Amino acid sequence: MQSNKRRLLITGVSGLLGNNLAYYFKDKYNILGMYNSHPVIIDNVRTKRADIISATLFNKTVNEFMPDVVIHCASLTDIDFCEMNRELTDRINVFGTKVVTNSIKSNDVKLIYISTDSVYDGIKGNFSENDAVNPRNYYGLTKYRGEQIVLKKLNSLILRTNLFGWNIQDKDSLAEWILTELSNNRHINGFKDACFSSIYTFEFARILDRIIDKDLTGIYNCASKSSLSKYEFAAHIANRFNLNKSLIKPISIDEFKFKAKRGKKLTLNVDKLESKLNCVLPTIGMSIESFFRDFKKSLPEKIKRRDDFIPYGRQSIEEDDIKEVVKVLRSDWITQGPRIKEFEDMLCRYTGAEYAVSVSSGTAALHIACLAAGIGADDKVITSPITFVASANCILYCGGKPVFTDIQRDTGNIDPCRIEYYLKTQISNLKSKLKAIILVHFGGHPVDLERIQGIAKEYNLTVIEDASHALGAEYKNIRIGSCKYSDMTVFSFHPVKSITTGEGGVVLTNRKDLYKKLLMLRVGGITKEENEFKNKKEGDWYYEQQLLGFNYKLTDFQCALGISQLKKLDKFVERRREIVKRYNNAFKDNEYFDLPVEKDYAKSSWHLYPLRLRDKYKAKKKEIFCKLREAGLGVQVHYIPVYLHPYYQKLGFKKDLCPLAEDFYQREISVPLYPAMKNSDIKYVIDILTNGLKKYAQ
Repeated sequence: MQSNKRRLLITGVSGLLGNNLAYYFKDKYNILGMYNSHPVIIDNVRTKRADIISATLFNKTVNEFMPDVVIHCASLTDIDFCEMNRELTDRINVFGTKVVTNSIKSNDVKLIYISTDSVYDGIKGNFSENDAVNPRNYYGLTKYRGEQIVLKKLNSLILRTNLFGWNIQDKDSLAEWILTELSNNRHINGFKDACFSSIYTFEFARILDRIIDKDLTGIYNCASKSSLSKYEFAAHIANRFNLNKSLIKPISIDEFKFKAKRGKKLTLNVDKLESKLNCVLPTIGMSIESFFRDFKKSLPEKIKRRDDFIPYGRQSIEEDDIKEVVKVLRSDWITQGPRIKEFEDMLCRYTGAEYAVSVSSGTAALHIACLAAGIGADDKVITSPITFVASANCILYCGGKPVFTDIQRDTGNIDPCRIEYYLKTQISNLKSKLKAIILVHFGGHPVDLERIQGIAKEYNLTVIEDASHALGAEYKNIRIGSCKYSDMTVFSFHPVKSITTGEGGVVLTNRKDLYKKLLMLRVGGITKEENEFKNKKEGDWYYEQQLLGFNYKLTDFQCALGISQLKKLDKFVERRREIVKRYNNAFKDNEYFDLPVEKDYAKSSWHLYPLRLRDKYKAKKKEIFCKLREAGLGVQVHYIPVYLHPYYQKLGFKKDLCPLAEDFYQREISVPLYPAMKNSDIKYVIDILTNGLKKYAQ
């Protein structure tokens, strides 16, 4: 019976070791796994969110669960991150360990603390428990400080180790990274002079099982009996998985520019533990063999269980993002402060534009862009029907009238040929009322900007890029946002976009006249610049409202998040492109749908992965969509043509206005695509769309 089992509490259950231990012990113990920000699904394991630096809440959880054994796995383990973020590392690795230790009131409860080989300096190697502790980096130092806290508890055990295994999160352990890179025929470096005694997590779990039964206390090295250099380790992995070993280049660790110092010989002597257990610990080769056997048994898929629902898109927020926001919240400026200009300048440097004006949303950005362009009552503006309604609503806000022209069948983007045809056939009716083109880079794929620019010049039109999907994309090797081919570019920072500020947007331009207007429109039409005053300055308090503007300001703490996110943008786009490559390879021969394209002039940021059902299956879209949702895929449709919405129908727009757009809508389904997707989630999407559609499309 579950109630008769001993109670095991594991901190850090969403991490590599914590998750693997929970999986290993799930039938032996009544387990409560605690995580901070990444929910975990493990059969027969109860999991709960609990921050180890929140003493009150953690104590409450421990008192309610009443564990017999506590395994403290939770810590920051990225050595370079710890070196650069010492305050956060202290809070989690030291203070968090103190909270866990102090929460255990009874000496009958065993506390097991997972430490690291990084407490040693890595000079001589073959370290025993009696050797001096001399960490070379801040990670090792904080783990040693954690050891000192744990040792104050009578019934405590410290295990110094180095681990590899199957990580539940998309943070590959060393072995997983080697497999991923070599499986994709990518070259990797292996340190020929950095040696360790790494042990497979499930071998570690088997040893820990015996340790708990023996009721050991004190400090032990728990690692593989033998050691390898990291180059040799990679070669062993390659040989066992039948991968190309020649892709591994042996280099010195001195050639790699780490931020934190690392020992070269972090090998561990396990004689003390072998003696206590009266057994021989596995060699590193045996650990690799066990790792391979579990792979053949599909253990990674069982461990890396997806969440119940995989959305089509979501934000990627990490601890460093949160830290930057907290800094601002603790500062004197939370709005209208220095981080706004810093974010805007950073966006200009990234895109190549001269000026940036950040605002409260992408919709707000489109609105003031239209106002700055002088769009007013009855002015006509060409735009795309395949977009979110904001791309057309912004025209209505100004009293203008949207003119929808049809799209390209493959990209979903507005078609320059159809714009030209419309203008040639309708220009006599438009007279002087046609003012602008608002183009939309659908799904992150750039529109053919040079052709649009040529049309705009011929007809004297302002060009506004709605690049809400396209931050990080390129057109003819020039980043979207440079405004080389347009007057203004708009980005959105909604959570599903390339980067996020929660909500937020920006207008970029190279024109100073537009920049000045945009600045005033953002803050109620007000200027405080003396050289722009219409009237005589009355005193230092003086300001003037010169336009009818809005309160569209972005806050400093949102901009702090944006700055942190923008530093990762290229990594985010690279991850999106990697996922798209996997999708394309998996779906290239399928019979159900056409894949999204990437034109030779474009580098897409891949905000969306829009599938288009083929003729035979188009009529079954609703059924297919529902079945995919039932299977846990958060598929979405982008978009209902704007003019088909009831509000636009009341304005006089009719069905069949843009036949290709309506056909695109009847076929399109966007499948999950975002940087934080787990590899297991990607595999699940592929499995459902290759195997599941055979059932759904019948």
